[in-house]
Amino acid sequence: MKQQVVIMAGGIGSRFWPWSRQAKPKQFLDIFGTGSSLLQSTVKRFSKLVQAEDIWIVTHQDYVELIKEQCPEILYDQILTEPQRKNTAPCIAYASAMIKRKHSNAAIIISPADHLILDESNYLECCTTGLEYAAQHNCLLMFGISASRPDTGYGYIHLSESVEAEYDIFKIKEFVEKPDHNTAVHYLKSGNYAWNSGIFISTCETMLHNLQNHCPEVYELFYEVSSQSEANQAYHLTPSISIDYAVMEKTSDALVMKVDFGWSDLGTWTSVYELMEHDDQNNAIQSHYCIQTQTNNCLLKNTEDKMIAIHGVENLIIVNTKDALLICDKNEEQKIKQLLSEIEQKTGTKFI
Repeated sequence: MKQQVVIMAGGIGSRFWPWSRQAKPKQFLDIFGTGSSLLQSTVKRFSKLVQAEDIWIVTHQDYVELIKEQCPEILYDQILTEPQRKNTAPCIAYASAMIKRKHSNAAIIISPADHLILDESNYLECCTTGLEYAAQHNCLLMFGISASRPDTGYGYIHLSESVEAEYDIFKIKEFVEKPDHNTAVHYLKSGNYAWNSGIFISTCETMLHNLQNHCPEVYELFYEVSSQSEANQAYHLTPSISIDYAVMEKTSDALVMKVDFGWSDLGTWTSVYELMEHDDQNNAIQSHYCIQTQTNNCLLKNTEDKMIAIHGVENLIIVNTKDALLICDKNEEQKIKQLLSEIEQKTGTKFI
């Protein structure tokens, strides 16, 4: 069975404002100063699993040339463009239909472009196992990350009975939204919950079959799409809905493989802070020039060639760019999106 990779790379990354902007969102940024953007790292990782010709990228139409600049090995025909952002169900339906048209019998792994994987060899081994298992059992397999802390920034999967002990594959009892701290502590202690990674493995046929059964309003628009113009028309008509709501929470075909390969979805500045090197005061600093005194537990990202001096503060996110400065309590960073809306209302200017 032909194995294919679908990378979802169309988001804006507004929670990483003001560094991540609509013109160049976080998946195109070198978050940790490694010389590679998150998208480039994702493509390089999957290139060890399949040939470059078997990697598809679904993205907003504005980012095609940016993708070609960063990933020249990906051909234009492998870049599927969206005229509008309509969440993951239309994105996955579009990619599944296009791949099935080219490879009638294909297994696919679907992954966001902006995840961090620390244990790459373990990750690729899990991908190989998952692709083979999903193809053999006609299931929709998810990676559920073994929770290592009571994180309130992730959705959780409540695991049911084991179906394949060798590979830690379980049935799914329910999907759970981001919990409060006490609930997350309970999940961690129970051992029956995993973080929802947003990484899916299936065959095109099984994915499309489930879309047909559980979300026909999306399936009917995409299952016969064969060109960009047809895709554009489908996107204008489709509802905006995630694959979790459209399919995974409804189907009996969904299973979860519990894994642990050093994963982070890098969804927030705090998630980046936790992975950065810290100084003696537990500050994480990326800046050309910075002096801090009596400052603790702060993240500083400075993209400009200017001095930043900090004194007497703690637990802050400070991000300085050419045209915007963010100063935010780490405990309040979930409100960055709301802050952007207020900026737009009060100034009449979109800063994303």
